[in-house]
Amino acid sequence: MMENNNIFLWLRQMPEWARRRGFWLVDGLTGGKIKNHLEEIGRLIDEADSQWAVRQKEELLAALLRHAIFTTSYYSGKSLSALLSDFPVVNKTIIREAGESFCSNKVGLSERISVFTSGSTGTPFQVYHDYEKKKRNYADTIYFARLAGYDIGQKLLYMKIWVKEKMEHPLIYFMQNIIPVDVIKLNEDQMESIVNKMHGDGSRYGILGYASALELFARYLDEKHENIQSRNVGSVIAISEALNDYTKTSLQRQFGVPVLSRYSNLENGIIAQQEPNGLSRFLVNTASYVVETLKLDSDDSAHAGELGRIVVTDLFNYAMPMIRYDTGDVGSLITDPAHPGKLFLATVEGRKLDLLYDSKGNLVSSFIVYKNMWKYPEIIQYQLIQEGEKQYRFKVNARSPFAREKELVDDFKSYLGADAEIKVEYVSEVPLLASGKRKKIVNNYIKA
Repeated sequence: MMENNNIFLWLRQMPEWARRRGFWLVDGLTGGKIKNHLEEIGRLIDEADSQWAVRQKEELLAALLRHAIFTTSYYSGKSLSALLSDFPVVNKTIIREAGESFCSNKVGLSERISVFTSGSTGTPFQVYHDYEKKKRNYADTIYFARLAGYDIGQKLLYMKIWVKEKMEHPLIYFMQNIIPVDVIKLNEDQMESIVNKMHGDGSRYGILGYASALELFARYLDEKHENIQSRNVGSVIAISEALNDYTKTSLQRQFGVPVLSRYSNLENGIIAQQEPNGLSRFLVNTASYVVETLKLDSDDSAHAGELGRIVVTDLFNYAMPMIRYDTGDVGSLITDPAHPGKLFLATVEGRKLDLLYDSKGNLVSSFIVYKNMWKYPEIIQYQLIQEGEKQYRFKVNARSPFAREKELVDDFKSYLGADAEIKVEYVSEVPLLASGKRKKIVNNYIKA
């Protein structure tokens, strides 16, 4: 009987095996470029302190800078001897206004791949990739997905905003074994359907989605399926938003796998991801990017462990070189003597505009919100807004009358100041942004 069960499981998982073999077969027939990129990424990160890795990253950066100087009008005035630190810091506004001057004249229009994002602000932003950059992104995705426990061919529940006009043909998702889950329509019926689907076959599932969508799923599971303990989930990765402790702990208990947070954006790719070792830090993708942190109020380098603006140089985008690109996010870079050569982001705290100040004008980590709200499971959605120097508004959406308002206010006064004026506003819904995400932190106060 046991042998029959093994055969049955193998037959159910065979489509995963076939998809994986098919992917690598196609890559091999087209030159094996993704495989070559994947092998290089592995060596550059795993052997980060080796002479080969150091030299290879130096050569990748030098080649990109030369390409930008020779083939784009924006960087044409730079000296060939210029160091990375000699290049200007750019951002979405600069790139949007300069437009074509950032594009390489060596990459024709037919070779450009348009990447469009509205980001958290809702303002349209378009960049271009070339085909080699696209393959590098594929390889980055495979490397970091494997780090989390997912491999090509496994079923993937992908929870994000899905725009019908921009979706591929359903056959593409079938071939890739992707199950699109639109967070705009994520309700109890859809989540119950997901649970039934996961129990209905022997497939190995990966879950990838906005942290806010994963939180909603975790709360649903805890309420309706407290002991689901599904063991056919091999990985859970949160993207786009900060992952709070409740979601991480809940899904780890439910699925028995590490729940990891990934830091990425559409204009570049995967910049960093947590490792399955229980640590909160993010392993930086130094194989494909040079990552810097600069001070919040200048372009000087931030010190190790100091909160700063995350600035990225993409080593593989030759269609539109993005050199010292200010992502709009903030974080702190650290190293670890136990892992020489590797770089880590100790924190990734979202956009600079969404940082909080306490009532004395001191910068406060936005993680006070993410790390404390687990104590209030009766709250479905929330949003903390700074309206003035000492004025804060807490939007709360709860299933039933919230009886712990004073406790919530006192909790956050301990971080924001005893003289902080915190008003709780009860709402039926914290609206989604155009990006499909819910902002947990909003700062409407501009510190003088």
